[in-house]
Amino acid sequence: MFERAFVGRAAELAALTTTFTGPDAPWLLLVDGPAGIGKSRLIAEFIGAARCRVLVVTSAEDAQSQPHYLADDIVEQLDEGAGDASAAAPKTSGVTPDSRDPADLVRHVRRALGAVETLLVVDDAQWADLESVRLLAFLIRNRPARGFRLLLCFRDGGCPPSIARSVRAPRVRTVHVRVPPFTEADVDGLLPGEEPDRRARLFAASHGNPLYLTLLADLPDRELDRALQGEEPDPASNDFAALDRTIRAELAQLPDTERLVAQAIAVCGLPPDLELLCSTADLAEGAVVAAVDGLVRRGVVSIGDGAVTFAHPLIRTAAYRLSGQGWRALAHRRAALALRARGASMPSRARHLEHTLLGADEIAGAELRLAAAQVLADAPAASARWLSAAARIAPATDDPLAAALALGRAQLLSGAAARAVETLEPAAATAGRHQLEALLLSARCARMLGRVDQARTLLAHGATLPRRPGDGPVQLELAILEMQDRQDSEGQARLTALFDSDAIDDPAVRAAATALRCLGLLADARIAEAAQLYDPCGRAFGLLTDTVLREVVHAAPAFGWCAYFLDRDADGLHHLDRAIAVSRRFGRTYALAELHTVRAYSLAKLGRLHDAIAAADEATDAATTFGYPDLVSFAGALKLRTLQLTAPPAAVTTQWHTVSALTRPTVRWWRQVVETTLTEVGRTLDLPACAPPPQNGRPGPLTPTHLSRAARAAIATGDLAAAADLVARAEAAAAATSHAVHLGEHSVATVRITPGGDLGSQVGAAALARAEYAAATGEVAVAAAAAEAAVAAFARAGMVVNRAQAELIAGVIAGRCGDFGRATSRFASARAVFLATGATRLLDEVTTEQRRLAGAQRVGPPAALTRREREVAELAANGHTNKAIAEHLCLSPRTVEDHLSRVLRKLGLAGRAGIARKLGELDVAESAG
Repeated sequence: MFERAFVGRAAELAALTTTFTGPDAPWLLLVDGPAGIGKSRLIAEFIGAARCRVLVVTSAEDAQSQPHYLADDIVEQLDEGAGDASAAAPKTSGVTPDSRDPADLVRHVRRALGAVETLLVVDDAQWADLESVRLLAFLIRNRPARGFRLLLCFRDGGCPPSIARSVRAPRVRTVHVRVPPFTEADVDGLLPGEEPDRRARLFAASHGNPLYLTLLADLPDRELDRALQGEEPDPASNDFAALDRTIRAELAQLPDTERLVAQAIAVCGLPPDLELLCSTADLAEGAVVAAVDGLVRRGVVSIGDGAVTFAHPLIRTAAYRLSGQGWRALAHRRAALALRARGASMPSRARHLEHTLLGADEIAGAELRLAAAQVLADAPAASARWLSAAARIAPATDDPLAAALALGRAQLLSGAAARAVETLEPAAATAGRHQLEALLLSARCARMLGRVDQARTLLAHGATLPRRPGDGPVQLELAILEMQDRQDSEGQARLTALFDSDAIDDPAVRAAATALRCLGLLADARIAEAAQLYDPCGRAFGLLTDTVLREVVHAAPAFGWCAYFLDRDADGLHHLDRAIAVSRRFGRTYALAELHTVRAYSLAKLGRLHDAIAAADEATDAATTFGYPDLVSFAGALKLRTLQLTAPPAAVTTQWHTVSALTRPTVRWWRQVVETTLTEVGRTLDLPACAPPPQNGRPGPLTPTHLSRAARAAIATGDLAAAADLVARAEAAAAATSHAVHLGEHSVATVRITPGGDLGSQVGAAALARAEYAAATGEVAVAAAAAEAAVAAFARAGMVVNRAQAELIAGVIAGRCGDFGRATSRFASARAVFLATGATRLLDEVTTEQRRLAGAQRVGPPAALTRREREVAELAANGHTNKAIAEHLCLSPRTVEDHLSRVLRKLGLAGRAGIARKLGELDVAESAG
């Protein structure tokens, strides 16, 4: 932990510093608040602003029993500073509790404090010894001099009674500052380098307490999650150095019984009742009650709803780590036995049993296995730990393969794919009722680990095994893996058999199987058939409860990709967000990497560029955590393409090298996306030539986009012959998903909404390629029409950035045709989108084109306006909005905008302000003529 900025205490600091405005200002300053709230930091800032002699003494609980110890500190500081403060200052040397009467002591201290203007600060005054408290009370009742100020800092409820009485004495002018928790704005100032989402999470978790906030901020995400979710702290972790220096050190100073009870509360975990706490601490009821009362007074714990809880999870972590490992193991055993005696739930017993020093114990082993089965769906990591503990103390002898299968399943669900493969190996190699599921789980592990050949071998073996009643989810898993590996015919055959079986009656299986069938149709470019399945599939997923959805949450990415390919991204994001929440809630974290990846691609497509980068980072983190290398590079490619629009070239280059160094995905279309992205972005960065990936020739939902990008690359290099072929092929592929109309000799795909679906994304890509090709060959009319078709198509798909890119090109073409009004309008619209989405590179492009357009326009006398332009100009001069003008003239707002742009150009104006004056000049000129 390091020193952070002083924030959030301006009002409190001002309340203290205003006491220096004059001798009649308040002179007794009281500062209080809970532990860690920042009292000492506030005082340090106040002392730094003081323009007088400052004496600072700090109380300590372990010295509370020593008479006069705080007074001795005051005397020593007076002795050390007397010579420097004033030649007339009286010496206090020899004034000690042992050498003179206490009354004599306080008189001499009072005289020394009043010799020069002095600020006496007493920190942690709640721990002051009795004799020193009497000294402080005397100084309050008998102010040493008008220039003397006393600041007492103490915890909530810690003001000594005698001082509280003295505060009410006559002529005692007081300022009482209670230090409040931080606000969210304060946290933003304290932790400016944190990501906004993590900063908000830290704020909520810290309860606004600066100490807890800084301790939590210093923890890695793994330990932060453990601390906030109430999991057992890892005693061996090295991530708690700052916590050990603060909270743990303070707890170590507690009286023995209070410290022991605090450790027992930490071991109990869930808020314990008195009976369980007594059993865990191995203390009598009276001793526990007294210790709890002491902990409550100190603000360590609180009592509510019949249970004892720590003031903050970090205090529990510190108390848990404070106890020795041997004592902790025995305390967990005592808690487990007490819970067993009262018939508590199996999970509540298991969380203690896993930490005890157990030998062979059949009863504990059975309890651990039952508990593991109960929490598998919600907490697979805990399930895996408990099954491992059960295998250690009571190995299963009746069905060891079933035990191995259960442990392997739990390990996989918790993201430990490498360990799961080893655990599952015996069951996968042994014929019997467990073999098919063991092979399936092993194949999924191998796929996550990037071992595609191993996964393929395991699947091939599993495909030869006979189907059994109730194995619908297993057959579904096999279909997912087969289709990911592009074994589409095998996957579709398996889905067909699944739809013909009783297993399809399961709503979860039906929803997932429908999503896979829809994705298979899209892979074959059967867009209309896929579109017909999409809505029923979405309704099926929507009807699943969270507890049912968790069983097929790994199929949610397939549905997300269907939404992406069918331009239903907004709807797909709704389902993806729900699947992510379910995965987190029920411990299905292994699915997060692909869910976040699909989400990132959809966000980028919709122009939510910064959200897309954040989602790609989350996908990368999850894929790295769970050993899923395919998704690391696949998500990295999306981030690279998005950074190309939003970040400086140096950042884009760094990301390009990062992705380039990664292993290519084994899933074929993921690999193609990664390699294509590296090629296209590398070309714009002038990086070493990257060979474009070979096209497999198979049609797919993104074929028009791929062909269009290739065509635009060919145009950029001047290979117009290749570009012509690619554009024609892109248009043909796009037309296969929609109706087409013809402009001149060239077909420009446009879309009407039909039952077969409207792939505006693909139509727009093809039209944009046609626009650039036609512009390069001088066919400006065709180019203009194609650019406008691209604008409309991208708008239908909700692709705001792509639409703005098409508007930019449409503006360039309009400028070449001399239609400066339309060009200006298109540039303005594109610029607004690029500003809103953070597409800074494209913003630079539109600025360049606007300047080029301005330079191409001749400046001359006002040109004559058409009748319609005159009508628009007069209404605009009278202050009417575009919308009002459109309603008055029965025009569309866009038409009004175009007319107004031409008016401004003809009149030589940059805005509406001069229209009335220019119209007057035109009238004068026309009359003179």
